[in-house]
Amino acid sequence: MMRYMKNGFTDTLSQSFLLLVLWLYHFTWGFLLLMLVKSVVVPLMHRYPGEHLSAAASQLFLAESQFRLVKTDISHPYIWLLVGVAAARMLLTPVLNAGVYYSLANPHLNAGYRFLQGIKRLSGSFFLYYVLQMAITLAPVYWLFPVVKKAFAQHADYASLSLALLPWAAGYAAFGFLIRLLFMYVQFGRTTESGLGSSLGLFVRKLPAIVLLACLLLALSGAFTAAALSASLIWAGLTALIVQQLLHITDMVFKLWTIASQYRIYAD
Repeated sequence: MMRYMKNGFTDTLSQSFLLLVLWLYHFTWGFLLLMLVKSVVVPLMHRYPGEHLSAAASQLFLAESQFRLVKTDISHPYIWLLVGVAAARMLLTPVLNAGVYYSLANPHLNAGYRFLQGIKRLSGSFFLYYVLQMAITLAPVYWLFPVVKKAFAQHADYASLSLALLPWAAGYAAFGFLIRLLFMYVQFGRTTESGLGSSLGLFVRKLPAIVLLACLLLALSGAFTAAALSASLIWAGLTALIVQQLLHITDMVFKLWTIASQYRIYAD
């Protein structure tokens, strides 16, 4: 297991071009979302009565806001904008994954060339896989909705409600985790042109090692993120800003490390 992690980490460090592309991609999305939220929230905050007015003014503001949200179409442009942003993200994610997977499978090619070749050759297939993955991942929500609705009706406080829903939430998280790993190997098979049946068979045979490796890297990533966030709370100012930016970079490293390590299992 440690061999896969070590070799995957070596592969990750050799993919400086991919790390830069991933960081720019996530930075751009974060910036766009920040600007979107700012364009909506800041005008609302200018209209908020504030502490210098009476509580009745704040209640009137909230009542007016609720009325306009429920009875008018004021929220529709923002909803459609969010839908458009989500759709664009869904279109770009498999395209980016196509370049990443092809780059890992063809390290002998030039970094920029193999990334663009992956997008050219695999984007269509990866988009179909992504849609299918989302459909399978969201399918249990149809059966979970009545469970959640019943729990809300039976439990009066959030503590008991959380305890009642915790097993269902854990089961759904585990299901989504396995589906994500499964489609990772399906995409490995498409990248190497080894066939769907071969990839699924390998996934079943090596499932314990695949899950263990994924859990180890997930735990390591979580521990590092928790340590970095704790440090940013302790060290305020410029140090906290630097830590936050480094956290984004290390997040990209862990994501690529996970894919590279799993590919090592696949190629073994």
